Amino acid sequence: MTNKYEDAVFITGAGQRIGAFLVRQFIHNTDFPIVFTYRSHRAEVDELIALGAIGIQADFNDLTELPGLVEQVKTHCKSLRLMIHNASLWLNDEQAPPLSEKYAELFKVHVETPNYLNQLLQPLLQASSSPLKDIISLSDYSVNKVQETHIAYLSSKAALQNLSMGFAKKFAPEIKVNDIAPALIKFNQGDDEDYKHKRLAQAALPIEPGYEVVWQAVQYLMNSPYTTGTSLQLNGGRHLL
Repeated sequence: MTNKYEDAVFITGAGQRIGAFLVRQFIHNTDFPIVFTYRSHRAEVDELIALGAIGIQADFNDLTELPGLVEQVKTHCKSLRLMIHNASLWLNDEQAPPLSEKYAELFKVHVETPNYLNQLLQPLLQASSSPLKDIISLSDYSVNKVQETHIAYLSSKAALQNLSMGFAKKFAPEIKVNDIAPALIKFNQGDDEDYKHKRLAQAALPIEPGYEVVWQAVQYLMNSPYTTGTSLQLNGGRHLL
């Protein structure tokens, strides 16, 4: 590839929901080239590619795919302005019991993959012409709550937060590293009214905010020259109740 992207944005797990929304926002509202990964091919992936993003299929449950992914990113990008670790698995403890393959997958996706990509793609971030360079992870507000049904999942997300704090110190001052910890963002299709009412009642701001608040958080972190090593909670004031 002769013309590599400069100051590109790289987002993992962006084939649907929050990740896909962020890709669209970057395409429609910025001039940053976009490269994203997806695990499963779906119509939404084709839509994002048609809009101009570059999609790379990658299964983070297979860590042997990571070196090839890094090489593909380097093939397309001369430098990165931002990397977002959005890829995620949502599994309860019955689905991911100890010593199971699913248990291991939680830590592969939420911890080992971001760790590897931070280290291997650091040179592309340092090569950015922007005075501000960023890595952002997406964890989960419930890391701060006790949930006996999702111990493995929340342990892996807590590890992701800690990973980001460690790299914030390691990469300072050249690269800012922060975390976004969402609570309720958007209901799933099929959620019943009783469930919605219960979830909304858990917050001081009882609304379904939508993906826009994640985009706003990303913009804040990207534009702030004095914010690193933080976990920005998008929780609607749940800690107040």
